[in-house]
Amino acid sequence: MDRVLVAYIVLVILAVFYLFGMENIAGGGHYLNSGGRDSVFSFYDITLVLVFIVAAALSIISYKAYSKKKNERLMFVAGAFFLFAIKAALKLIDNFILGNYSHIGISIQTLELLILLSLFYALFRK
Repeated sequence: MDRVLVAYIVLVILAVFYLFGMENIAGGGHYLNSGGRDSVFSFYDITLVLVFIVAAALSIISYKAYSKKKNERLMFVAGAFFLFAIKAALKLIDNFILGNYSHIGISIQTLELLILLSLFYALFRK
């Protein structure tokens, strides 16, 4: 199995563990609100969904490009798109599944830092 695919699987497992273990999303204190935090379905809600779809699509496309070329730069770009998709998923959860999240903002900021570092590394990698 490809190391990028293994990294994707590990990150998804960690994200699920985070949601169920750290944020206790299954604990009963969370509920779905189709209008989001402001209770009104707006353009913001649409853009959250679109960003997730585009990020997931770019993750798949960049992974396929890496699989064909085996270029290390493409590996970091594919990783950045995948981290961006996870970040978009966390923002969807934060907006549409209402409850008390204590660490989701920290997680989103950490993912943004990892995305930037991954792209920086891909840019300057020889």
